[in-house]
Amino acid sequence: MSTINAAGLALIKKFEGCKLTAYQDSVGVWTIGYGHTGKVDGKSVCKGMTITQSKADSLLTSDVAKFWAYANNSAYVPLTASMNENQLAALTSFAFNCGQSNLKILCADRTIAEIGEALPLYNKVTVNGVKKVNSGLTSRRKAERELYLTEVTKDMSTLQKGDEGQQVTVLQILLNAAIQRNLDADGKFGTKTLTAVEDYQTAKGLDADGICGPLTWAALLADCG
Repeated sequence: MSTINAAGLALIKKFEGCKLTAYQDSVGVWTIGYGHTGKVDGKSVCKGMTITQSKADSLLTSDVAKFWAYANNSAYVPLTASMNENQLAALTSFAFNCGQSNLKILCADRTIAEIGEALPLYNKVTVNGVKKVNSGLTSRRKAERELYLTEVTKDMSTLQKGDEGQQVTVLQILLNAAIQRNLDADGKFGTKTLTAVEDYQTAKGLDADGICGPLTWAALLADCG
């Protein structure tokens, strides 16, 4: 793939959120849009800065491309050539949040399986010189690990309550981003996933039957792609 897949982009959008007015993140860095900390039209992000949704989307596209390139660079991810698109997408999200230096540390001297197991360790922030577990980072690392461990399938099968498998995991990740839910991406189409599908279908003007068929898949991929 030449760019991150829909599930990976959806994960980044969900955890970064989008703010069109500049704000300071948890460590005091001025941020805008989807976690953008670089310059905007040549100007550093600062208090009072505002942008349009179109500009936020444009910044996200360029930022994701930058970190996707790191995930596909063997200098940072030695085993990149052996990874699938979900693994690379998860590492792109990780790098987007933690930076390319931590990506390099995460992947150094680890097997593909060991990288997935190590992802949850990066859930701390430093406060007054002391590292403390951060609940937001814990949730993000969990979601990244779930995506990392999800097998790639191109089969956008019709899904309904009671179904299980990797495609249900992808559905849950996309729903979390599209309608800001906190479904466990466990690959089990239960009541909570059913309700989320129905709510999404209602919001999109689709038949709210709770079954994820071609029209629902198409809408989700368009929203999260």
